[in-house]
Amino acid sequence: MGANALSNRDNWQDLAGKTGKNGETTFASAVRFRLPPHYEVVENPPKLTIYSDGKGIVLDTKITNTKTGKSLYVEKKTGNKGGNAHERVYKYLSEPLKRLVRHNDPSLADEPFFLVFSGTTFEGQKYQDEIKLLLEDANYAIIEQGFANIDQVVNQIMEIV
Repeated sequence: MGANALSNRDNWQDLAGKTGKNGETTFASAVRFRLPPHYEVVENPPKLTIYSDGKGIVLDTKITNTKTGKSLYVEKKTGNKGGNAHERVYKYLSEPLKRLVRHNDPSLADEPFFLVFSGTTFEGQKYQDEIKLLLEDANYAIIEQGFANIDQVVNQIMEIV
């Protein structure tokens, strides 16, 4: 397989990026619509600087309860054709990472990250079993088709912040 073959193949990364971005904004809109007015939903919050030279991580959404002053970051993954999007959230289980972001932003909840999955990939039993096992003690939700369980997910968020 030469360079020519690579340049002529379908660029699945572009399509996956569009699918992911759409999933992020759709989720933020759905949550914003259902949360009480004292919750603020910010899409694309500023980067969390956690590494040297100002490098860090950018999460998809930050939700703040303005009554309690507590905040929560959301990382949203959408998948429709398999893949490993879910594996890229496992870094958010790191206790040192959580400790650092809470230190830098005392408004964050004790568990500062909420992980959300949607799309046909995550409707499959294989992915649901893996997520259930590996994220057992984490804040996460798998969105059902058509956002059928969005009220349950919103209640989870309100329990945290």
